[in-house]
Amino acid sequence: MSVFDLKVLPAADGDCMVLSWGRQDALHHMIIDGGRRAAYPHLREQLKLIASRGEALSLFVLTHVDADHIEGALAFAQDRARPLEPLNVWFNGHRQLRAPDRRSIRQGDEYSTAIKKHGWPLNKHFTRRIASIECAEGPIDVDGLKVTMLSPNSRRLALLAERWDTWLKKQAERAAHGRRQGLRRTAKQSRNPIPDPLVLDELIADGSTDTEVANGSSIAFIAEWQGRRVLFAGDAHSDVLTSSLAPLAEAEGGRYRIDLLKASHHGSTNNTSRHLIEMLECRSLLISSNGNYHDHPDPQSIARFLHFGPSGPKKLYFNYETDRTRPWADTEAMKRYGYDVFYTQGEQGILQIDLMR
Repeated sequence: MSVFDLKVLPAADGDCMVLSWGRQDALHHMIIDGGRRAAYPHLREQLKLIASRGEALSLFVLTHVDADHIEGALAFAQDRARPLEPLNVWFNGHRQLRAPDRRSIRQGDEYSTAIKKHGWPLNKHFTRRIASIECAEGPIDVDGLKVTMLSPNSRRLALLAERWDTWLKKQAERAAHGRRQGLRRTAKQSRNPIPDPLVLDELIADGSTDTEVANGSSIAFIAEWQGRRVLFAGDAHSDVLTSSLAPLAEAEGGRYRIDLLKASHHGSTNNTSRHLIEMLECRSLLISSNGNYHDHPDPQSIARFLHFGPSGPKKLYFNYETDRTRPWADTEAMKRYGYDVFYTQGEQGILQIDLMR
């Protein structure tokens, strides 16, 4: 029996996912991000289960250095009793191209140090050992899984390199005076409440776009197994995604078919543009976030997906039921706009999606 399965773990306001593919009796596995540190015990249990079956962790992808993605990955790297070692790691750290955001730069350096210490193969699928569009020579084979890179590009990585170098220079100056700036967490940002009732036409207009340097460096890709495709968008900028998707969409008549879109930046309105949605033949959207700090997801992103996506019934997957996601389960809105909503059936934050259905 063929398996293509995605398990979303409780990463708080971040991402932590396990993708599994192959035959039922011979599965391969990939981790995409580690979420907040509290997600690691859940991830560890998944790793123990994989190890108990004698299976391997084919790849660990850390999309970028923001704390809501890297904290759990760093906990994994620092765990002296890790159930499994990754066969490959994708991550762009300072040693690769001089680069992350000041919020998580120290953790990025710690993760790079851990990778080197453990001897994990880093970015071996890419030329110059940099995980980017330009350094991917076509689709990448990961134990039979076809992976197509969509982000980052060299320009976004160059911007991140400048930010990292500036931060390191300031750190050195502070250290010389006996001061060193510690890490800080992103302050919670208040957003407007979800409109009641939900009227898509009032929410679909494009607005500002994401300019966060760390988000722009995010690794994003399409994973394909036996004709089924998932787009893992990380926190990538929508213009980078659309630029990479354009030739793929043109080859398929204008819209590129994917079976599931993991929304960029947890459903932020700044990362899901009309142009992106119109480029995809996709009827299933996944949002991973409990809404902390940024009140994700934004209703505009979901409205654009429902309105500008292809005709036909659609599905919304949320791994947390919150004040930001609960309004989408309104019976009248679901009937009017032709979609279904799926939440976790057990512990908050855990959601499993069978991608072969």
